[in-house]
Amino acid sequence: MDSSKVLVGMSGGVDSSVAVLLLKQEGYDVHGFTLYMWEDGRCSGREDVEAAVAVARKIGIPHTVIDVRKQFESEVVNYFLDEYRNGRTPNPCALCNQRIRFGSFWHSVERAGADFLSTGHYSRIVEESGEYFLARAKDEKKSQEYFLALIPKRHLSRLIFPLGELTKTQVRAIASEYDLPVVCRESQDICFIPDGNTASFLRRHLEEKPGNIVDLEGNVLGTHQGIWFHTIGQRKGLGIAASEPFYVISVDVKNNRVIVGSRSALSGSSFRLSHLNRFTDRDLSELALTCKIRYAFPEVPCRLEGDQVILDHPVDAITPGQLGVIYWEDRVVMAGIIEG
Repeated sequence: MDSSKVLVGMSGGVDSSVAVLLLKQEGYDVHGFTLYMWEDGRCSGREDVEAAVAVARKIGIPHTVIDVRKQFESEVVNYFLDEYRNGRTPNPCALCNQRIRFGSFWHSVERAGADFLSTGHYSRIVEESGEYFLARAKDEKKSQEYFLALIPKRHLSRLIFPLGELTKTQVRAIASEYDLPVVCRESQDICFIPDGNTASFLRRHLEEKPGNIVDLEGNVLGTHQGIWFHTIGQRKGLGIAASEPFYVISVDVKNNRVIVGSRSALSGSSFRLSHLNRFTDRDLSELALTCKIRYAFPEVPCRLEGDQVILDHPVDAITPGQLGVIYWEDRVVMAGIIEG
């Protein structure tokens, strides 16, 4: 039994609730907390706070609610809007994990005198030769190491992911066995867009700014209501009548244009990463690496030339603003923001 003190982030969903239960069963001194991030969000709003409080009471652990709404709006929501305004497609969950959940909140871990921080993410921490890595979870369909890949390396040795060796089915079974009041509650990807309608959210926060939709030669094919309503690889909703499908190839912010072309024009085999987050001092040129350019995307063999990622074969829709994550076997060795 381990009596170390661990703070556990409770989102009000089934995953974090089972994580709390498992840690308590292992003998940890468990303290739950919920970050109140967005008034009407999922995994961060009022209903989720209430659900987390109910679970903490049932399991029998202390629980604290921390209001971070101002910081969340400033550092995550405004970032999200600014990226779209600048013709990029952001990954707000990765930024939230970096800056808030595993970033500024770390001060609370220190003030509480906690030994570890834990969440209900599906990932693992692997230690080898004194280095710590994020690694894929056993349930690869649910594995979330991609979204965690911007967490500072220095924190990994003090993170615990209790669900890393479990499948989602097993987690739900545990919640049902112990009659947790959140057995059917799930979090969602973008918590501040509870209905999942990103276009509607953008319309409420960004003014329309009409411009032209052009082909690769600059010929005007149609109009758009704002470049922020379009993302690389988009095919539907362009309002263009043509004999073959058109896809968004790029967004020209300076001239307020959306550039479209055939699917073949979407392919690319290299891109640059900014805001690099590296997890190892090893020479990456000696390792067999793979890369993910989106969460729901198969890994592609690659090599690195500084901050440049060279893929073994072309892929569609390499999207500026998204997260590029570099793997060695099942471990994350580096990550950054795709710059095109």
